[in-house]
Amino acid sequence: MDDRKITMSDQEWDAFYESQGSRFFRLEQEILGAHGEDQKTLFYKIFDSTTKLIQVIGVVAGFGFTGLGYVEDISLFIAGEFFLLVAIFIGLLWTQKIYRANLKNSDKVVDHVKNIFNERYSVFKKIYDKALSDIKEGNKKIEISALWINELMEKNNNLMEKFILKDKKKDEWDPLFILMVLFVAGALGILISFVNF
Repeated sequence: MDDRKITMSDQEWDAFYESQGSRFFRLEQEILGAHGEDQKTLFYKIFDSTTKLIQVIGVVAGFGFTGLGYVEDISLFIAGEFFLLVAIFIGLLWTQKIYRANLKNSDKVVDHVKNIFNERYSVFKKIYDKALSDIKEGNKKIEISALWINELMEKNNNLMEKFILKDKKKDEWDPLFILMVLFVAGALGILISFVNF
């Protein structure tokens, strides 16, 4: 295979570096920054809504104890409080699970993005090192292997395809339904315990 050279002037090299180097460094930084912001926003929304739900359940559980002297059916009261305490416990476990899963997923995505760009940067580094060598030697023109340029262009063309994560989504445990059922059952148990049948 013929390895012809592509000759560039200083201005052409500067334009090439900007379009194939700096632009992709900024792109990686922007992708990671956007991912970080998205993850932070998602985490705080989920975390905030879960903690509010746990707080509401806690208030209802506390409400039951304030009217303890008016309870007509102690077994319903105890069952209601039990359901609410179990809901709080599940909510706290779920909050920790969300936090850990978010952290693990974020690390995984960052590693994935870095690996994709590292493949490209290894090719770009060969081109950059050759250009730097030509500049240091005082050459009027910079000569870069056409094979390297083609390899870099191929990496650029395949860049977006590699962003698609090939992970299978596994069925996650989503206790929101369980929390709501326990909340309703506990609240009804406490409310009905105050009624004299």
